[in-house]
Amino acid sequence: MNFETRQNMANEIWQTDAHSALDKVHQQIKINTLNTMPNLQNQRHAHGAVQSYWHSCFKLMAPLQVQIDYVSTCEANECIEIKNTGPAIIDLENWYIEISDGQQALFTFPKNSYIKPNQIIKIEQQQSTFMFNSPSPLFSQKGAQIKLLDAEGSVVSCWIYGRKAHNSVIISHISHDDLAFKDSHRDHIELINLSTYWVDLSSWVLSIKDGLTFEFPKMSKMEPCSEIKIYANHIETGAHSFNSQSPIFNHESKTVSLLDNNKQLVNEYHFA
Repeated sequence: MNFETRQNMANEIWQTDAHSALDKVHQQIKINTLNTMPNLQNQRHAHGAVQSYWHSCFKLMAPLQVQIDYVSTCEANECIEIKNTGPAIIDLENWYIEISDGQQALFTFPKNSYIKPNQIIKIEQQQSTFMFNSPSPLFSQKGAQIKLLDAEGSVVSCWIYGRKAHNSVIISHISHDDLAFKDSHRDHIELINLSTYWVDLSSWVLSIKDGLTFEFPKMSKMEPCSEIKIYANHIETGAHSFNSQSPIFNHESKTVSLLDNNKQLVNEYHFA
């Protein structure tokens, strides 16, 4: 499956209004079923069937609405944040978290672990509702892959950072104005995430040879199969800016380098 196909699939998933679609189906089935049932007992059976159907629908939608939202690798405050982006309350019992290809779960959600719509819950080292099963430190500063899996062992969400993300992010395009800097404030660099993982860009750096550098702020991240732009001096939703009052490219600027949070080279882009 090529990247364009994966990106289109991802966009369809993220843009689908699951609550609205399922609610319409649920209501129509309920109306049609109850209208054909003449007595109260049959209506109760029908209602139970609808409830079972509704529960199954939300179970299918759970992997699409629960995600790893942020990971703090700071030894003083290691934590993983899980967010429910969808319309349903999700039961996380027996869902678990692994680091890289570990054979042992770093954390397993106990019974009665529910996450409400738009709620963010934390798994931490310190005293809290959800705590890791291993002593600190947990996360390698060089990079790791963190997985959230459901009770059946299927990967629901994955977060990568540091060297684990090197093969996922590339500089895909450079836009620079050669006409006497006519529109130089819109000059920009584009990054693309080729993977189906969330990528932590905190403290990553874009370095223009013989020019400026840009460091991504803390909690910067890329969605799966997404792209972002870093402008010279332009504000746009979802984008970043060098906030430079002068052009970010000059006649000597022929190379842009992307470095991870440990200042290790991730990707380079050469242009004429």
